[in-house]
Amino acid sequence: MVNQHTPASATGLFRKRYLALCMLSVTGLSVAQPALAAETKAKNVIVMINDGAGWGTWDATAYWQYGARDKTPYAGFPVKFAMTTFPLNASKKATHNADSLVNYDPQKAWDITPDAANKDLPFKGYEYLATEPTDSAAAGTALASGIKTYNNAINYDNNGKPVDFVTLVAKAQGKATGVVTSVPFSHATPAAFGAQNASRNDYHAIARQMLTEGKLDLIMGTGLPGFNVNGTACDKLAKDESEVGCGKDANSYLAKEEWDALQTGKLTPANATSPWKVLRSSEEFSQLASGALKYDGPLIGSPEVAPNGTLQQGRQATITGKDSATPSGDAYIRSVPTLATMTEGAIRHLSKNGNGFFVMVEGGATDWAAHTSNACSGKGDWGNSYNPNCTGVEYGRLIEETADFNNAVSAVVDWVEKNSSWEETLLIVTTDHDNGMPMGADAQKTAFEAVANKGKGQMPGISFRPTGNHSNALVPLWAKGAGSAAFAARVQGTDAGYARYVGLSNGAYIDNTDVFKVVKAALEGSAVEQIAR
Repeated sequence: MVNQHTPASATGLFRKRYLALCMLSVTGLSVAQPALAAETKAKNVIVMINDGAGWGTWDATAYWQYGARDKTPYAGFPVKFAMTTFPLNASKKATHNADSLVNYDPQKAWDITPDAANKDLPFKGYEYLATEPTDSAAAGTALASGIKTYNNAINYDNNGKPVDFVTLVAKAQGKATGVVTSVPFSHATPAAFGAQNASRNDYHAIARQMLTEGKLDLIMGTGLPGFNVNGTACDKLAKDESEVGCGKDANSYLAKEEWDALQTGKLTPANATSPWKVLRSSEEFSQLASGALKYDGPLIGSPEVAPNGTLQQGRQATITGKDSATPSGDAYIRSVPTLATMTEGAIRHLSKNGNGFFVMVEGGATDWAAHTSNACSGKGDWGNSYNPNCTGVEYGRLIEETADFNNAVSAVVDWVEKNSSWEETLLIVTTDHDNGMPMGADAQKTAFEAVANKGKGQMPGISFRPTGNHSNALVPLWAKGAGSAAFAARVQGTDAGYARYVGLSNGAYIDNTDVFKVVKAALEGSAVEQIAR
């Protein structure tokens, strides 16, 4: 199959190499091929990360939203690989050595040997995948800077030193840069594309870097105070309504000093001539997306919802009401924008730069919903913090979050095809790690049972491994556009288990650090090193 979006300008030897590598990217073969030199730079690069989405999450959402996995907006992308996500080590701080203490072994990952003594992880493969998983900081650092590091690090290596990240590469090319997320903007994944810190939990310092150092031209996500998890103003809470996001939570992710400066128009990032403009209302986000609202300076958009919460995942059904049309059966908050609207606005704002742009878009709350896999047992690093009311496992909200992410991908695809082209824009769709190992309803009895498709609009057959935590399972990656074929040069191996049980590709897999390598090459028009196999 030939990639229909091969650049018309590609001729001669380059065209032959481009077509060959596009073929390889589909089949997963990569033996004895040269590195791909991106003779034409990518003007725009969009990296979309559905945080915490295991392969079962992608499937469950595709079945509910579209009725089939081959109807997602990325299903037809020419580049399809699996991806490893393991950290360098599971320490919470630098250990000052280069020893890789965690890895991925395909034989161990798909071991279906039963273990009757382990109720939560009844097969050896499950146990292996749940051992010392990556966190979002180490995974985000790998994606953004191309290095393996310890859990907790935001663009810091295991020697305790900061490392450059891909946003800086884009800035060096004169491009506009931004991050968009459905969770706090100084949380691990957006932080990895805008800051450097030895600890992901140093939220105030991370937010300060993102707002003051001039590395970002646009920031969107929760984080600014004034509202609770239902989008209710903190001074107008109903009786017995959640106070999460108000009071002591108000400045969880952004220090009061920066918030005061933002409100008064006195916070101007380095190398900028205008202060940050703050957007809060859903109407403002819609106006930005439509082009009715314009601003030439740096832009921060933080929806009217809890600063330490998500767009929708943390809402209370007792306040928002019921809606049988949603996967959870709970009505959405009407006063916050969708991730798709935020993404549309972000791209419209950033694309004003004649040199192009780089943006990372995160569906962050998929991970928050998946952390409820332990129901309310208290297991896992995060315990019950993502499910404070112990309402049970959030399969419905898991699907809602990925559906919102899928809609954002659709919006990006539409923008590329109407306003740009695949010859000048690179789009990567993936996740940072698996969370909860979502599989079929009987996967505790049948090893690696697939999620069951019950039809569009119907809850699929799904279950979690009840750990409340991440795993090091392979995750999918899709890519299309300028420089995307270079992923074929980075194939680490082929995993027959992934091909058999997941089936989203033939099992050829790359590593999460390869995302940085390919994006950097696309931004610079440089070569991607071929892995010798």
